[in-house]
Amino acid sequence: MAKRTAYEHCSTRVLWLVLTAVLVTACGPSLAQRKKEADIHYRMGIVHLSERHHIEALKELTRAVESYPDDPSYHNALGLAYFALDMDDKAEEQYREAIRLDPGLSEAHVNLGALLLKRGAWDEAIAHSEAALENVFYPTPELAHNNMGWALYSKGEYRAAEASFKKALIANPDYAMAYNNLGMTYDRLGESDKAVEAFSTAVAKAPGFVEARFNLAKTLAESGDREGAIAAFEKVMEIAPESDKARLAAQYLKLLK
Repeated sequence: MAKRTAYEHCSTRVLWLVLTAVLVTACGPSLAQRKKEADIHYRMGIVHLSERHHIEALKELTRAVESYPDDPSYHNALGLAYFALDMDDKAEEQYREAIRLDPGLSEAHVNLGALLLKRGAWDEAIAHSEAALENVFYPTPELAHNNMGWALYSKGEYRAAEASFKKALIANPDYAMAYNNLGMTYDRLGESDKAVEAFSTAVAKAPGFVEARFNLAKTLAESGDREGAIAAFEKVMEIAPESDKARLAAQYLKLLK
């Protein structure tokens, strides 16, 4: 009788397991299926981000997170979409969730750092830049060094900022933004020759970099190179005629001519 009871108990347990499996299958996709679906939405979202179709990116990346909320890369990318749409609070939520899921995700630390720079939270931006750099396999450390440099620059710690921008350029010698920021740092330090060199390198690396061209022109004007400044301001107006920098360049040209 005891053996029969044990058998019946085992049979009942197996029956419940089978029924549970059937119910799970009937109720929705498996975890692997949800991950596969989420990956499709994620990849489509990344394409939309790269093409600056930010609303479409937001839709796809939201679907990715809803389908599979445990992938930190999805949250990081969704944060980028929110940030591109100036929805900073929602972007911050996604970056922080990505970091919670994977504290070693350097990209999320850097992106959160950029948002914190926008808010003027210099010390926290530095902390997240340092966290990003703890990952020796992070492929673009120049972004973290540049963020840190800008936070230090904004705090008035110009020599420390100079060191950070130089580290960014060691990591990526073609990083025009770091050259521009280094030039701004030298300008604050009163080292105009070095500033001109840095700005000149920035525009050589990125000919369409309007801010760097304007900074070069302004530094040339302040250092007494009238002809060089005129040429540089005219170039600003040529490449970005409708920009605020072009309007400022026109005002400088009236004074120089």
